[in-house]
Amino acid sequence: MTDPMLTVEHVDKSFPATQGAAGMLRSFLGGTERHQVLFDVSLSVGRGELFGLLGPNGAGKSTLLKLLATLIVPERGRMTIGGVDVLRDPIGAKRQIGLCTSDERSFYFRLTARQNLEFFGALVGLHGKQLKQRIDACIDLVDLRPDLDRRFGGFSSGMKVRLTMARALLADPAILFLDEPTRAVDPVHAEELRALIRRLVDGAGKTVVLATNLLDEAWQLCDRVAVVNRGRIVALGPPRELDVDLHAVARYRVTVDEIDEDLLARTRTVPGFRDLRVERTDHGIHLYVELEQLDGALAALMRAVSLDGESTLRDFRPVEPEPVDVFRKVTDQ
Repeated sequence: MTDPMLTVEHVDKSFPATQGAAGMLRSFLGGTERHQVLFDVSLSVGRGELFGLLGPNGAGKSTLLKLLATLIVPERGRMTIGGVDVLRDPIGAKRQIGLCTSDERSFYFRLTARQNLEFFGALVGLHGKQLKQRIDACIDLVDLRPDLDRRFGGFSSGMKVRLTMARALLADPAILFLDEPTRAVDPVHAEELRALIRRLVDGAGKTVVLATNLLDEAWQLCDRVAVVNRGRIVALGPPRELDVDLHAVARYRVTVDEIDEDLLARTRTVPGFRDLRVERTDHGIHLYVELEQLDGALAALMRAVSLDGESTLRDFRPVEPEPVDVFRKVTDQ
């Protein structure tokens, strides 16, 4: 991994079990139960990396982003962004952060996109020519130039999210936190947003932390993924390697012209055999075989399916695990 842009070390976070003002008061006085949301979370994100936080609803992804964005503080642990300690110097950390959420409600509906960006740009210290240059750069990056002088209230869901990204980019932050940006967006605009996110990393050199519960999105976009479940990181690594890291079964597709009971019986006796599924197609008969990753298992499978000369072997290839299979395994869903 490259030089770390972000580090999280042994972070815990809980909230009062009782909501509202009464819960806050009891929590302050130390007389209420607390609901633990994050447990001993540690991770590191490299500069220029697109890092995913993947997990079901309620897993703790958004809470972790809020901690990193200095919106809330943990009970325990340490976090750094660009070498700045988030707890000791939240203002210094915040200067490096851009935050984008799918349920952003702070834009002014009666103002145009330009007017909204001028307002929020002034809040981060941008004025005059510098503000205009940053608005132009960010609006082009998110492809909203034709709509810059339209009222925000007339924007579609996808346009609103893109404008939220433009606002997050105004101060030219080194790292972007994106909290389920495609959640309320139709499939076409969601794909456009994913392409934009990838461009922010590959073209603009940003570091991006993306929280999502969409498997295909994480697999398509992210360089690495931390799978979060019930407040804990249960797996971490490149999406395509998570299955291997967890010692999951190996999957193969064997294509033959014909099968008989002897071939099927031999396949089931291969060391580490887990499952066999037969699929007949116009291009041959596919045997989908799952094996434990044992030494010699693959060679034994090759011998089993090629022993019978009448069952002509046409093709033999490994099968990538489906994202949903990996997700179910690591989260016990």
